[in-house]
Amino acid sequence: MRHAFIMDPLETVKPHKDTTYFLMLAAAERGHEVCACQQSDLFLQHDQLYAKVQWLQVNDDKNTPFEVLKTETIALATTDAAWLRTDPPFNRRYFYTTLLLDFLPPKVKVLNRPEGVRNWNEKLAALYYPQHTPQTCIANQVSELEAFSKQHDRITIKPIDGFGGKGIFFFSDGDDLKLLEQATYAGSHWVIAQEFLPAAAEGDKRILLVEGEPIGGILRVHAKGEELNNLDMGGKAIPCELDEDDLAICAALKPGLIEQGVFFVGIDVIGGKLIEVNVTSPTGLQELSAFSGIAHHHRIIEKLEESQA
Repeated sequence: MRHAFIMDPLETVKPHKDTTYFLMLAAAERGHEVCACQQSDLFLQHDQLYAKVQWLQVNDDKNTPFEVLKTETIALATTDAAWLRTDPPFNRRYFYTTLLLDFLPPKVKVLNRPEGVRNWNEKLAALYYPQHTPQTCIANQVSELEAFSKQHDRITIKPIDGFGGKGIFFFSDGDDLKLLEQATYAGSHWVIAQEFLPAAAEGDKRILLVEGEPIGGILRVHAKGEELNNLDMGGKAIPCELDEDDLAICAALKPGLIEQGVFFVGIDVIGGKLIEVNVTSPTGLQELSAFSGIAHHHRIIEKLEESQA
């Protein structure tokens, strides 16, 4: 198979934890061809999508993870799998990237399907399953957010297009309303307000699903003196087991994930409540594989091989 990874610049990859690198490594180790490009390398000639790509040798070496074999412009229709693995935010450029990828023929498996990435906002998609989510308010007016805060002892505020824990803060009734004014950019941006879950102090689970089925999860716990559990905010990952609440959430999500063509997804769960559905470039695969002793990256590529057989 020929795999094209649409991703962030190679020099920014952190091979000791990066999920995209881990998938690329599995593909290479299984004898597949691997190339990489950025969103800006895509262009359309009439109805044919092209990209300037770097064909790579992918090494199991954290010091030299990639060696560029050659650079060329190819029709992406000549590949078997196109991985959309650019990190969020899902901005205007990301949106137009998904529209360009819609021009690929059905024989090229796009992971995740552009339509699904467009439809499932990573913060809002959880609300398709309200029975599994904490109480939530999405608004751009301070009055609405203030009213919601009065219903709960404490709420979590986060930008609707945020990622990596950026822009998240906690608010209690009686706090300075200027915080909400700043978060909404004076009423021009929606934010998400959710009831604060005390279980967050014990960590949040990142559960990875492939074709709607959970393959396992990791528990992300905050650094000393911090409240956010995000790994990008200094948190760390430790092993965990999936409980009945986790499995019920996964079962509820499965039909929608399959319908939307979301092949590989990472969901965030706190205290049995679904918080986010990460469809752009979910992480945690290296940690999960290390904790479980299972080469999940190879299993994912094997699933694609089976679909091509």
